[in-house]
Amino acid sequence: MSLLTIIQNVCAEIDLDPPTAVMSSADPQVTQLRILSSRAGRDLMREHDWSTLMVQRQFTATGAIPEPTEPPSDWNRFLDNAKIWNNSRLWQLNGPVDGQTWQRETIINSNPVPQLWRRINGKLAIYPNDAGEILSYEYVSANWIAVNGGTTYAATWANDTDMARFPEELLELSLIWRWKRAKGLDYGEELESFERAKESAVGSDRAAAPTDLSMPNRGQVPENYWSGTIST
Repeated sequence: MSLLTIIQNVCAEIDLDPPTAVMSSADPQVTQLRILSSRAGRDLMREHDWSTLMVQRQFTATGAIPEPTEPPSDWNRFLDNAKIWNNSRLWQLNGPVDGQTWQRETIINSNPVPQLWRRINGKLAIYPNDAGEILSYEYVSANWIAVNGGTTYAATWANDTDMARFPEELLELSLIWRWKRAKGLDYGEELESFERAKESAVGSDRAAAPTDLSMPNRGQVPENYWSGTIST
């Protein structure tokens, strides 16, 4: 589906004439639906760490505090329990630390191992920050739209052929209850249908179960494992 087909499907559902275009339409109803669809998309982007929006970021440290281009412009948030890794030293950075901890360590010119990190003025700050080291982290991108359905991504609609990067059925269901609310109509049933569909989609998008990595090498067994048998 695309922005155009989303709006057309919703119009058919709420008994409006489906438009032949969205971005160029002068119809105030179509304009309202487009604006509401943008709000619905942004809310969906924020409400779950969609796997399709996860980005694995790797960069070379410049030595500056904070890093001038980290995180990148499409960054929306770190994943839940996100970690920043120093690939060069094979360790996980400590953080995000609070302001007092950061002040103490930087003022006394300490050399914490592993390094510390926090955000300063919206940028990623690492202390100490050694130029040339490779660091990595994962984040959720704000670019929830595939421009013309391709591999260029954006955070706002620009074309009728743009597509959402998460289940577009959720956009339709969200758009229906938002439109009814905007018109002062009862939207409780539509909101409930949307929430059920969102819960199902989020559940399908999550990992099935955590993976136990406590045995680093194939064939190893826990220290308290006994391979014998008990006869009674």
